[in-house]
Amino acid sequence: MTGEPLAGRYQLERELGHGGMATVFLATDLHLSRQVAVKVMHPGGDGRRAERFRQEAALVASLKHPNVLEIHDFGQDAARGPFLVCEWVQGEDLRALARRLAPVPPEVAAVLGWELARALGAAHARGVVHRDVKPENVLVARGGPLKLADFGIAALADQERLTSTGAITGSLAYMAPERIDTGAFSPASDVYAVGVLLFELCAGTTPHGGKGAAYLAASVMTKDAPLLASVVPGTPEPLNALVARCLARDPRDRPASGEELARLLEDAVGRMSGPPAEEVRAFFQDPEAYAARWREARFQRLLSEGGALLARGEGARAAKLLNEALVLRPESPEVMSLLRERPKARRPTALGVGAAVAGLVAVVGMVGWGASVWLTPQRSLQAPEARVLAAPVPTRAQEPREPSEEPRPASPEVLPRETASAAPEAVAPVRMAAPTRTGGAKGARAPTASTTDAPLSAEPVKPATLRVATRPWAEVFVDDQSRGYTPRVREVNLSPGTHRLRFVNPLCDTWEEVIQVAAGESVSREVKLQVRKAELAIVAPVGARVFVDGVEEGVAPLPGPVNVEHGAHVVSARAPGGALLQREVDVVAGQRIEVVVEAAP
Repeated sequence: MTGEPLAGRYQLERELGHGGMATVFLATDLHLSRQVAVKVMHPGGDGRRAERFRQEAALVASLKHPNVLEIHDFGQDAARGPFLVCEWVQGEDLRALARRLAPVPPEVAAVLGWELARALGAAHARGVVHRDVKPENVLVARGGPLKLADFGIAALADQERLTSTGAITGSLAYMAPERIDTGAFSPASDVYAVGVLLFELCAGTTPHGGKGAAYLAASVMTKDAPLLASVVPGTPEPLNALVARCLARDPRDRPASGEELARLLEDAVGRMSGPPAEEVRAFFQDPEAYAARWREARFQRLLSEGGALLARGEGARAAKLLNEALVLRPESPEVMSLLRERPKARRPTALGVGAAVAGLVAVVGMVGWGASVWLTPQRSLQAPEARVLAAPVPTRAQEPREPSEEPRPASPEVLPRETASAAPEAVAPVRMAAPTRTGGAKGARAPTASTTDAPLSAEPVKPATLRVATRPWAEVFVDDQSRGYTPRVREVNLSPGTHRLRFVNPLCDTWEEVIQVAAGESVSREVKLQVRKAELAIVAPVGARVFVDGVEEGVAPLPGPVNVEHGAHVVSARAPGGALLQREVDVVAGQRIEVVVEAAP
């Protein structure tokens, strides 16, 4: 990469990564003749973001620990703005490592978790909460060690919120319930994120993932996480119990800090494999061989336990363990041999065991042709999730009002508390009502009239039920008649027949559908409304480079308006040889606003 050295000292060579606030480059420190990683803030950032950079540098520089990424320098370049210099880790992040080692044995996950907990313990001891623990922020150097990086959010942990109106910054899948609900955080919030990460390493999916952000937030706050052993049968009990503690909804039920979690993981690793320090050294010497050794040990353990269960006639429990063994070794001849040579059960239980074994044999055939599909998605980490801004749940005073009340505030980014509590139920699949048998069974006695010979009254028609959930809120219309607002309205009774549905939010495109329902039928509609874009007509000095939220849009005058999301934005302009000019604006979905960015006269 050509160009003047940054601050006259750091020669940028190539891009290593790109985030929402900064870009990371591999660079050469010309003064010390060493390679470093340089994090350069995107142009257009305001003073708060520059201060966040400085805070991160000062904060991490004070955390001297082998598992925390080291900060070397912080500075300001006349052309590029603030930058931060840190050590260059030659390796990969934890997500890439997990994909390479998939399926990750629980023993390997526990060893990596111990290293991570030690880093958090050092931060928590200084009163620092990381608040964004996720695989992308955990770096694994070739030959070790593991390094916790990106303390950018933690840098202002004791100060005012980084985003306006109390919004929460972080990655939703790894947020503790209290962070989603109220924005509160503590060392126990980081412990929760480690629990999610350990679960994901072993299972290939997060505990509450799979159905979108709204479902995820609701599930985290209202449901207990599944036990790791229920998703990955045969998980050693020390790790299964500890992950369950980390994922407790009440922060008081979790390990209180990274230091306590490190002690508990040290004990778990010692009981599962050996002294943690020795296991860490063995892992980093050859990660592939170390993981393969534990996968083989795990396969043999599952095979042995599954065989013992078959011998006792417990076919259903045996099937779970042997299915897990097939994940590790598809088309295993050992599993097939075990099934062929299984002892015959006594007659009263033979049918049940036979059915379970028959199901297992069917799975063996399916795994044979789908082994590659089975292994990759089920035992490797999910695709990276973009950092999200999750707005906190409002108080009862902010709930949607009925049509008779004052007009609603239009805020499509808010996830109301009722939505969170109702979402898992509102997305129930469509179920057709079973037909009612009107005639008696063959040979059954027909019903007789009562002794008073009174005529039988006609049975009333049972209405259909429509379950609705929308994000953001919407007014529900059925046949042009308002039935109220979601999330307060969750179910609507419909007469049998054809109906026209409409979900209306003034900031979103209207959603419409014609449905036909039968008596007693239950149908569900979970709808994500498309929020309209707003338009920014930007006026800036001719020739100035124009930025919106740090992303360059072109050189002034721009050919047309810039489409942006509903909410707050930072508009900046930098004229050749001039200072950076900027304005903060709030825009409303579907509306156009003119923004003038120029120097004061």
